[in-house]
Amino acid sequence: YDARVVARRLAQFHQAPLLLGSATPDISTYYYASNNNNLFEMRKRFNNSPLALPQVINMQEYGKASYRGIISKPLQTEITETLERGQQVILLMNRRGYSTYTQCKACGTVIECPDCSIPMIWHTSIKKLKCHYCNREMSFPDFCPQCGSDALSTSGVGTQKIELLINELYPDARVERIDSDILTRKNAHIELLNKFQNKEIDILVGTQMIAKGLDNPNVTLVGVLSADSGFNIPDFRASERGFQLLTQVAGRAGRGEFKGKVLFQTYNPDYYAFQTAKSQNYEKFFETEIKARQEFDYPPFSQIIRLILSSQNNFRAEKSAMEIALRLNTMTDKFGFTEYLETLGPTPCVIEKLNGFYRFQILIKNKLSQKGHDFVSKFLSKIAIPKDIRLAIDVDPLDIL
Repeated sequence: YDARVVARRLAQFHQAPLLLGSATPDISTYYYASNNNNLFEMRKRFNNSPLALPQVINMQEYGKASYRGIISKPLQTEITETLERGQQVILLMNRRGYSTYTQCKACGTVIECPDCSIPMIWHTSIKKLKCHYCNREMSFPDFCPQCGSDALSTSGVGTQKIELLINELYPDARVERIDSDILTRKNAHIELLNKFQNKEIDILVGTQMIAKGLDNPNVTLVGVLSADSGFNIPDFRASERGFQLLTQVAGRAGRGEFKGKVLFQTYNPDYYAFQTAKSQNYEKFFETEIKARQEFDYPPFSQIIRLILSSQNNFRAEKSAMEIALRLNTMTDKFGFTEYLETLGPTPCVIEKLNGFYRFQILIKNKLSQKGHDFVSKFLSKIAIPKDIRLAIDVDPLDIL
């Protein structure tokens, strides 16, 4: 469920006012607030310090000359100058681990988790391949499981590799990494942030957990090393989430008396989300995004109900999903709701296998609001689910992966 929806219902029930605040509000929230004249805007930071307008670094131009193809020359220059001034740097890489996949150079096979249909991530700290979904660990294989070749190599970039490269480039700098892999000890997160606040860390490398809440006036440079990664996801909210992340992390720079700088490294600099994030123009981003949502009947122009059928047997999961989709379409047609209830699928989930279960999803676009919700709820209450099948119902899903 969406906690904002629950909050609205609770506020209505108790006849209480509800205040939602964000520099990058949810598209649906902003749409409803602006249409109902319930929108209050703060056009300036509380201390009137100017926003740092990001610079977009085209990696098609700078990529080959970058350090290990990852850290561009402009970013290197800015880091050097920031350190010389005695100020601090935040570097965002929204992927954990050292490398993002291991591939056989002979046949192209990518080493995947046996229980999940995603690549295993190499972690140098534990010298293991690890699945970020089920936490399964395995040793680095000596040979390719497909062709038997020993030509296996790691590729891609995660926070561990960035930490290593930054230490190579700036050996005298105090570099720390913050992600969920190192926060296993109690209070580790607070201790790291306190060190950063006390200027005991020069460069902080981290995932999205550093994008919000850090209010350090000595941070004057923010670098986003792979700004494209959040947008290359088959989810209708991918652009929104990517824009939110870029805008939020950009806000960490220049929060005190010193002017801040922000650099986004991307291979797609003309993409509208980068251009609007560059100008810190939420309204412009919203205008573009809301048109696409309306064209394809995504929220706020419909309610999404996601059904996930899963089984340890791939055929059984698909068969059950197809049967439910067929019955739902039949009932929708029978009661004249075809125009208002659109069924998409079934299709394999983006992450098709998770924790040993094969997953198929049905997406329902409900344009009838409560009436459509009640219809789907009644339909689901009357269907029998086989014992070897799991049915998960996600109303207003936060993602469709």
